[in-house]
Formats: sequence, structure tokens, C-alpha cells
Amino acid sequence: MTVAVHPSAKIKRRIHVTEAVTAAAIGLAMIAVHLMFFFWPFRYRQVQPLLQQVFESKVVVGHYHRTYFPHPGFVAEGVTFYRHGDTRIPPLAKVERMTVEGQWGMLLFHPHLLYEIRLEGLHVQIPPAGTKARGMDFDNGVVDTSESKLKVETICADGTVLDFLRKGDSPIRFNFPALQIHDLEAGRPMDFSLQVMTPGPQGTVKAKGAMGPFRTNSYGTTPLSGTYELESADLSRLQGLAGHAQGGGRFTGTFSRIGVDGTAAIPDFRAGNAHTVRLDSEYKAAVSGLSGDVQIESAQVKTGSSVITANGTIAGSPRRVAVTFAAQGAEVQDLLRMVETAEPQMAGKVNFNADAQFMAGPQRFLERLQLKGDVVVAGMRFVDAKKQQTMDAFSARVRKDTPGDAKPGDAPAVALAARSETRFDHGMAYFPEIRADLPGADAHLRGTFNLLNTHIHLTGNVALEQGISHAATGWKAAVLKPLSPFFKKKNGDAVVPIEVTGTTTKPKLGADIF
Repeated sequence: MTVAVHPSAKIKRRIHVTEAVTAAAIGLAMIAVHLMFFFWPFRYRQVQPLLQQVFESKVVVGHYHRTYFPHPGFVAEGVTFYRHGDTRIPPLAKVERMTVEGQWGMLLFHPHLLYEIRLEGLHVQIPPAGTKARGMDFDNGVVDTSESKLKVETICADGTVLDFLRKGDSPIRFNFPALQIHDLEAGRPMDFSLQVMTPGPQGTVKAKGAMGPFRTNSYGTTPLSGTYELESADLSRLQGLAGHAQGGGRFTGTFSRIGVDGTAAIPDFRAGNAHTVRLDSEYKAAVSGLSGDVQIESAQVKTGSSVITANGTIAGSPRRVAVTFAAQGAEVQDLLRMVETAEPQMAGKVNFNADAQFMAGPQRFLERLQLKGDVVVAGMRFVDAKKQQTMDAFSARVRKDTPGDAKPGDAPAVALAARSETRFDHGMAYFPEIRADLPGADAHLRGTFNLLNTHIHLTGNVALEQGISHAATGWKAAVLKPLSPFFKKKNGDAVVPIEVTGTTTKPKLGADIF
């Protein structure tokens, strides 16, 4: 027997079921909301101690409020981090506005996952080297994240300012128009991308790569790697130099020793008032992220058709550059263009080895340069044809194996060879001994060459295979002929005191016969 149910009863039953389900859902939602607010991870009393623990600093917050829509999180304004609670020294960092956002879907199941942290107006200050604050925070590690369960997908800190404080001087400042960190989690490496404005030389560097995991007990052993690109660094901020550098490469290693290799080009390099030349280089170096010291392991610099190799260091405070460089078969003209204002008057090949040092300072580059080395030139010839003909004719007259009355048009082409030790100091080159050889003549000179105004002052003796009368022509040869016996040696050579003065563009050669 079937009992019929009135339609109104079915409807009422459905309504009761719906009401019960709705009430249960509301009850569960209320319980969830109550539990969520009870365990809300963005409460100030939880956030502020966490920041103090992570950064090992006293954290002062000017204003703080929680946010719920569209994302859960909080906003903190006027945040200041004092190193180890010491308010007598410059703070570790200041943040104008810190915005932390999570995701509703992850809040219950992954409460330690943050979607994004935005830091506006971040200003970080690194203490001077050798101070107590530097030793506590940066030489031994500044951040303690080893026990943190927090994971952050993205940290955006565009507009960050980083100052390296210096005793008794203004800080060295780096501005970061763009700075982002991704996948920050304790015990794992994080990805980063940045754009930084370098103070000197002033330029822009873009870099991206990976860093970490952070090793707080040994901050310098934190690994990192990536690539970088230098955009138009202005060398005019370096006193005495000019040009715009560009290049790029890659880096890898640890924070205490970052291996860097790459290429760079300066299409408009100029030292002082000398010629504008192009420089291209390849290099390998090691950089200390703790001190900023640089070890140049190897470098090749090309100018014109000449290649210069170098290695050295950039270290200390103030910065001191010490470089050992060498060249084999370099073109004299290529090197002279880097220091002379006029077109080089000589051509030939040069080999040299030298140790150079220069310090930071207000003086021009050549005034700060200190150098010691050996120079050997070969195949030296005058660029000007008339001057070369004069040298050819002189060589022909003083040689025993050619007619003494040879004319410029008849003289064979000759070249000069020279070698010397040299020392540069405050823009002046000192030559304790120059040995110059020309067919028919052998000169020993000493003196100076002013790199700043190209003035020459060399004195010494020249030994001639023929008598001194052969060193001149016309009436001068006739006048000198009676004096030849006074300058003749037992082997028949004549020795004459000479001096070289003037400038590189207008040199003057004189003989002190009397």
C-alpha cells in the first residue's frame, strides 16, 4: 500500500534541509573566521618580534595596520632597524612603507607562505670597515633565518638606497631603481634581479642570478652566481680620465670571493688632453663582497693593433690600485696616442714590463700614477718623411761602411733601437739610463720626460764610428774637422756630448762640442 506525500510537505522538507545546511555552513564559517582571527599571522605582536629575531635588531614601527581585502596582510610605516638595539649609531635600515600580502587560499593550509613583500623607501647603511658595528653585523652575518619557516614568493624593493659609511667622509651611495627577490626560503637559494646606479664611475649595472642558501654562521661562504651587464659608465668622474665604458659577463663563487669574467669596451677613452682612443678588454677577476677588494687575475686590453696584458689588485681604504702589465710587439703609435695631444712623431715596436700604482685623490690620473719598469723599442722611425731622411743621411755619414758624403736621397733606410729602465712619479718620467743604437752611432742618455706637457730633457754622450766632422754637412763639417782628434778614441770612434730638449712634437737635438 503506497502513501502519497503532499507536495507542500516535500517543499517544507527541502527547506528544512537547506536551512540546516546553511546554518551549518554559517556556523563552520564563523568558527573558521574565529579560529583564523585567533591564529591570525599578521598581528603586530607576532610580526614585530619576528622582525627583531630575523634581523637581530630593535625594530621601531611608526604606524601599523592589518589588511584583509583584496589580500590578507599588513602595512607598516616608518620602520627602523637598530643594530642590536643600539640607538646611538646609525640604524641598519629604514623603510618608509612595508606592505606584506598573503593569499586567502593559502592562509589556512600554508600560513607561512607570503605572496609579496613591497619595501618602499628602503635605506640600508653599512658601517665603516673596522668599526664594532661592522664586525658584529656584516663580517659575521647580519640576518638570522636559519630557524625561520617563512617563505616569500616575491620581495620588491625598487628605489632602494645602499650607503657604505666612511669615517670622516660622505658615504659611497648605490641607488637601485629596480630590485626584486624571488622564492625566499630558509635553507634554499633565492633568485634575484636588479638594476643599480654605480657612484664612480657613474653608470648602470643590470644583474640577475641566484644567491644562497644564507650561512649565517659564515656569512662570506654564502654562494651566488649570475650574469651582469654594464651600461655606459661615465669615466669623467675619475679625475684625469674620460670615456664611457660598457660590457658584461658572468659571476660565480661565494660572497667572500666572487669570480668574475667578462668583456668591456671604451670606444671614447681619453687620458687628460691626449687623443681619444678605443679600448677593448677581456678579464678575469675575484671580488670580495665583504671588503670590496678586487683581485685582477688576468686582463687583456687592446688599443689599435696593440695588446697589453695585466694583473693586480684594487684594495684597501682609501682604494689603492697596484697593477703589473706588459706588452710584446706593441705599436709605439698606439701607446703614444694615449698620452700625447699631438699626432705621434715616431713609429715602431715596443716591449715593456712595468709595475704601476695609483691612489684615489683629486689629482689628475697621470699625477697619481707611480710606475717602474723596463722598455725596449725597435725599428723606430720618424713618421715625417723629411725627418726620417735626415736621420738616414746622418747614419750614412757616421758609418764606416758608407760614403761620408752620402745625401738624404742616397742614404739607406735606418731604424733606431733603444732600451731603458724608467720610473713615473707625479706626471714625470725619469730615465736613469737610455741606450739608443743607430747604424753608425751609439748613444747613452739620461734625463726626464714630462707626461703632462710632453717636455723632454735628456743629456749624455753619443759614440760615432766616424769623426765628428761627419756628423754635419757643409761649412759645419769644415769647422768641426780640425777638432776631430780631440774627440777620437783609440778604436777610431768619436764621442760627443749631446742633449735632447723641446717637446715630442718639436724635439731639439744639440751637441756640446766645447
